[in-house]
Amino acid sequence: MEDNRQESAESLLEKFVVYHDQQNYQKAKKVLEGALAIQTKDFGEDSVAVAATLYNLGIVLRDEGNLGQAIKKLNRALVIRLKKLGEKHADTVETYRRIGWVLQEQDNDDQAEEMFQKALDVQREVLPSDHPEVTELYQGLATSLKKQGKLSEAIKIHKLQLGALLQHGEVSPGVVLAYQGIAELLALQKRLDDALQMLDRAIEICDQLRHLGELGGRLDIIFLGRTLHSKGEILKEQRNFEAATEVLKRLLMLQLERVGEMSPATAGTYESLAQAYLEQNMIEDAIKASAKAINIRRRELGIGHPHVKKLAVRLELLERDKNIIALNEEGLARHAEGDSKKAMQLYYQAIYIYKKTCTDSPSIGAVFESISAIKVDQGLLEEAIAASAAALKIRRRTQGDDHPDTKRRMEEHRSLLKRLLENRT
Repeated sequence: MEDNRQESAESLLEKFVVYHDQQNYQKAKKVLEGALAIQTKDFGEDSVAVAATLYNLGIVLRDEGNLGQAIKKLNRALVIRLKKLGEKHADTVETYRRIGWVLQEQDNDDQAEEMFQKALDVQREVLPSDHPEVTELYQGLATSLKKQGKLSEAIKIHKLQLGALLQHGEVSPGVVLAYQGIAELLALQKRLDDALQMLDRAIEICDQLRHLGELGGRLDIIFLGRTLHSKGEILKEQRNFEAATEVLKRLLMLQLERVGEMSPATAGTYESLAQAYLEQNMIEDAIKASAKAINIRRRELGIGHPHVKKLAVRLELLERDKNIIALNEEGLARHAEGDSKKAMQLYYQAIYIYKKTCTDSPSIGAVFESISAIKVDQGLLEEAIAASAAALKIRRRTQGDDHPDTKRRMEEHRSLLKRLLENRT
């Protein structure tokens, strides 16, 4: 009788493999539960066979998104394996590893760190430092440390991972991921130049891998695309918008080729490009990129989604700013020609457009600066200071105190105040 029951359990486990490969998680879970009932009755609830089935149940539950139940099954499997097999057995280590990844998905990163560290401690004793299982554990541990804000510790782990991978040469996808990981951590520490060096080397390796035919399709997005994205964002943070634009254009071309125009990733790049264009006063290009992004997001999220609405407002403001900039530029030309009256009419038209929304932007700040300049020429310092103060207020709101345009306006405003004080004394 027991032999027949065991054969039945084995048959169910064979079906589990088929169903799991088919991603039919409901059937996979059902046959595992059947096998577990048989194994528990035949061998006891703390048998090695029961632990293996509990482990597989944990995997299925995780795959269908039931992380809480997955952890319960995996922890039960771990208790049995520790008792029956010991801490250093390969199955126990594998359970530590799997629990670590699920805990990380739950954002229980302190517990995930503990699991990865336990697995790593054993694996480093029995496996060479460059073994794939060891380097994967480095990745998991570094990610958990990063999510807890332990950036320096995470960098150390990534460097251990990198050192292990480099034993097989630098031109490999694993090395690219290690460089990416270190660069992201350096960026969080505001060591932006160091981060860029890592990313530049990662890009060089990606290009070599593509030439060798080892990257292609979605792998291009995972390796090269992610690296280009990170570099573009760092360059934007450094306010090197021209260089950021070139990097983001390359990323966009890659995405259009590999995942298509309507991909959410492509939409994200259009959004990032729009910001870079705007910072360079390339309003037409910013409008085009924003329009592309909103078209993709509407299909992806629906017209009523908060992010889509936000993008729509942003696009409307860009269209508004396009008109404001045109009026300001024409006003500057008329002022240069000596026609201050016409210039002021154009500036007031720009302010009228602004007041329809009363949403600040650098473009309207520039208009108030232009008005201030005319008032200075007319010797009306108090009116010049009032316009300058309005411009400075808008600059600070929209660009922040550290932006070069804000700093320039602060200096000019101080100069005007100083002149007024000198005139009064």
